[in-house]
Amino acid sequence: ANLKPLANVDGTEVSRGEWADRQALEAFRFDRAETQISAALAEGTIESDLANRRFDDISASAPAGDSAVMADLVDLLFKQKLAAEMGIELTGDELSAALLADGTFKEARLIEALFVLTEEQEQGLAATDAGIADARVRAEAAVVEIRDGANAEDLVETHGPANFDSAYVTDGSITDAAWSDAMFALDEGGVTDPVEAATGEQLIAVVKQIAPAQVDEGFVEAVNDEVGEEAHRRNVELEATGAKLENQITTEALETEYDQVELAEIYLESSPLVDPDNDGGDVRASHILYTPETPLDEEGNPTALADLAEDDPAWARAQMLAERAARQLAMVGDADARVDAFATRAQRDSDGPSAPRGGDLGYFPAGYMVPEFNDAIFEAEDLQRGDVIGPVRTQFGWHVIMYDESRAPLTDRLAQVETALTEEGADFAAVAAQFSDGPEATAGGETGWHLLDELDDMAVLALTVVDPGETTDAFDDGDGYRIYQKLDEATRQLDSAAAALLEDTAFADWYDERYFTAQTDGRISIDGSVYETNGSAPAPVRLPAGDHGG
Repeated sequence: ANLKPLANVDGTEVSRGEWADRQALEAFRFDRAETQISAALAEGTIESDLANRRFDDISASAPAGDSAVMADLVDLLFKQKLAAEMGIELTGDELSAALLADGTFKEARLIEALFVLTEEQEQGLAATDAGIADARVRAEAAVVEIRDGANAEDLVETHGPANFDSAYVTDGSITDAAWSDAMFALDEGGVTDPVEAATGEQLIAVVKQIAPAQVDEGFVEAVNDEVGEEAHRRNVELEATGAKLENQITTEALETEYDQVELAEIYLESSPLVDPDNDGGDVRASHILYTPETPLDEEGNPTALADLAEDDPAWARAQMLAERAARQLAMVGDADARVDAFATRAQRDSDGPSAPRGGDLGYFPAGYMVPEFNDAIFEAEDLQRGDVIGPVRTQFGWHVIMYDESRAPLTDRLAQVETALTEEGADFAAVAAQFSDGPEATAGGETGWHLLDELDDMAVLALTVVDPGETTDAFDDGDGYRIYQKLDEATRQLDSAAAALLEDTAFADWYDERYFTAQTDGRISIDGSVYETNGSAPAPVRLPAGDHGG
């Protein structure tokens, strides 16, 4: 039984001894790192937040049990096979450097992070193009203020909806590769430009402090004594070869030219709030909410507004504040100035969740708001942008409302666009600038270059039947209607944003396909009967957070 191979990797048998060596090395690395971190804490040479970051890193890298150690070993052996097939070899200098680097703690950076959300995300909904564009504007304004000396945490309210966090990070601990690259390219005190996450929020990082990489000078001698020089060398060679393979595959993917299309689009948003049977269009408005102050309960928390008596003086005070705001805003004669004054006052005074957005409620249809609010907007006649309505009382308090604009039902807006595009001498960019709800409207709808794979099936189908310079028919992609103009098509390298995404996924896509094939055809096989069912990595040690949040 001891001589029986535990796995076979494309003709290479994995013995029980190799598996045991790998287990011993992983256990040694974890124990050694934990000891070093604890000693540094005891000596006062690192703070608890940095220690927690290092504990998290070693816990994340430790395989979770015996079966995970075997899976890791099989992975490394298969990568070595693939590297050999591609002529990738590790040089003596590269192996020496990898051996010396083993046991080194990564450089860590104390980051203050500002996450600027879209309105939809604040409400638990998926971000829309218009919401992303709005978040981008707020994020860019926040970056300007931070670079001028503002505290990032103070901007959560003024440029919200937004969240703030502070923590030590290491290269590889941040999921968004583009954001990680941006923050690790900066010097101490640097501020990243906003980086758009895949889900639409804007990511900003401030580098507050840099803790350099720390070499464990006694690691190599200790690991050779504990695990054995040959076992250590063999495992590090596998790891370094796998890393070299990954780097080459990723580099080749980034240097490859791909079939792409350059597009401009007209996007007509279908609000998720609009009932498909409602053909009355929707309205955009803002409000300032004055909620009556309720008494505190025995634990010192405000009681529910619904429990506040109708004749409680708090209702009268909220009404007085609302009437004063409405009166003062109505006295501002210029509509643009009134709009700005309303937004400023909403940010300062409103008790509603839309306060950080200047009270902006976005578009909504008739019947969506509570009846008193709904009737005040939809029963008013001849409303103009900037008109102030109210105050209006609802179950939430007293509202001062400002009308922004109305827009026709989606089908009517689509008909307008289609008519405009068929007129003699029609200019797609001008029509996009006039009608599109997308963030690129001001740029004539231009969205840049795209891989066909990144577009949905409806878009690909529409684009395959048009040539450069031509326009697609309108199609409904579930979020609204889109019309594309194919500006150009070419085989070319990726733009920086697309390259950043590819850099994060290129090797995994390439490798997973080959591993699955090898597993399917029997070139990779693992005997799982020998594993301990309850094997697991040591639990991570956590320390109380310090001044920076942990």
